[in-house]
Amino acid sequence: MRRSVVPACVALVVVLTGCAAGNGAQPSPTASSTATPVPTAMRTPTPTATATASSPEPEPEASAVTDSCDTVLTDEEYASLEEDGLALNPDIYVLDDTMQSVLDAGFGCYWTRSGGDVRVWYAQASQNDDTWASEEQRLIDDGWTHTDVPVEGVLQAPSDHDPNYLPVVAHSDGITYYASYPEFLGSVTALRD
Repeated sequence: MRRSVVPACVALVVVLTGCAAGNGAQPSPTASSTATPVPTAMRTPTPTATATASSPEPEPEASAVTDSCDTVLTDEEYASLEEDGLALNPDIYVLDDTMQSVLDAGFGCYWTRSGGDVRVWYAQASQNDDTWASEEQRLIDDGWTHTDVPVEGVLQAPSDHDPNYLPVVAHSDGITYYASYPEFLGSVTALRD
């Protein structure tokens, strides 16, 4: 009897999960960002809309599929991170909601130094131009401003965002980039070409 209960429970969970995933409810965007980094394990991923037959999602750039924390930066930047004692930390702490949204659709990196308060965040995801335009407007409405530093199209968080970090985002060739400070985007190889 006990053996038949377990498969039935598993089947019930699978069915309920499928029903919950297909309910069509979309989250409402938040109006503010978090000032304190929160571990990703404590954050709830934000569901994203599924492309329909009438609005096909363009194929992601090859680099968006193959990039990783070990390949996105210049050799000079990796050497600088190492020289500064910063190591890639697999336990990513998310700096804010904007990073979380990029992380949910792509990947993120978090470099830390043992015993230090210096940290570097980076995230990247494929994102079509229409989705980016909507996200860009939301960020501007939240007080982010165009700086175009170090690359064209950069948006920087407002000065009251976080006392230690003013992150930036940029969008180029179907990919959205996020970094904890502007100069770091200048070391992303795809943005230097």
